[in-house]
Amino acid sequence: VFTVAENQILDKLTGYIGYDTTTALGCFYPGGSYCNLVGMLCSRHHRYPKWKETGNQSPIQVIASINCHYSVDKGMSMMGLGTDNLIKLDFEKTTVKEMEKILESKNVFLIVSTFGTTCHGILEDIEKFRPLLRKYNVWHHIDACQSGSLLFSSKYRHLAAAFKYSDSVTIDCHKGISISQQCSCVVVKHGRTLTDASKTTAVYLFHEDDNHDISNRSFQCGRKADGFKLWFMDITTDLDAYTTRIYDRASEMKEIVRRDDRWNLLYPDSLSHICFRVRADPKADLHAIVSHLRKENIFLEYHLDYIRLVPTNPKLTDSMFKIMLDRIYQTFEVLGKNT
Repeated sequence: VFTVAENQILDKLTGYIGYDTTTALGCFYPGGSYCNLVGMLCSRHHRYPKWKETGNQSPIQVIASINCHYSVDKGMSMMGLGTDNLIKLDFEKTTVKEMEKILESKNVFLIVSTFGTTCHGILEDIEKFRPLLRKYNVWHHIDACQSGSLLFSSKYRHLAAAFKYSDSVTIDCHKGISISQQCSCVVVKHGRTLTDASKTTAVYLFHEDDNHDISNRSFQCGRKADGFKLWFMDITTDLDAYTTRIYDRASEMKEIVRRDDRWNLLYPDSLSHICFRVRADPKADLHAIVSHLRKENIFLEYHLDYIRLVPTNPKLTDSMFKIMLDRIYQTFEVLGKNT
């Protein structure tokens, strides 16, 4: 039953992504980092299928954004590629000519873009490189852990229109639409690659004649029924309206911050994140502010010199949010007077 539910919701996601549902495959794994690793492994197997038996035979490179998730670095280590072979670029500033020079001089088999960066919530666009990726046979993996859940929203789905050109996509539904931890999946356009990359022979467990035996899509045999949570939510909730409301709320709350003279709104183009700092003191000690608020059971996240909020609760009202902003500023004022 859980396998049938998982396949059904994966088919729906596959259609939203724009892959062919008859050839693409997906699987739920324990966390987005795991899913990104699977995407990376699929990309290597697609280019070097024999390396599954022989191991890495020569240095090969991966290109990722300077804002990529740390799981890409970890993946390089776990795959035995070495982090020295991870090339990090500013995709916005890198020109097509510069990218081609790298692809000509290096043995790049994979590029990873991020759809919803961890720190800023930015949707990275590498469409300008698409002809080069095709020319040099470079696999494109999209880390959409943060914002990929917008696929369920008919209002925001167009922002992911370029997904159909990628080779694999990772999505964390426990991040984007607040499903209980954990609910992460990867969908691979070349579904056979997902199976072949991890497939092994174990006649006492795996039965290829059984359409419901999807064990060989995973590096582990036993898995929790994480996909069932998303499937159940989809059939019991208007997931389109629910997801749309979450992203609408983020936009509305950014507008509240923008209109409040106490704050400087940062990264206004972010879809999911609300990033801001104290206007009166851009270098305010945020660690001290956050630590003080935690004593009141108010928990906030911050990044270096700005506060970062990622609202995923559609029931969060304007008044609740304004009360939180007031408490942050009051704490800033109190701490300022005590220094």
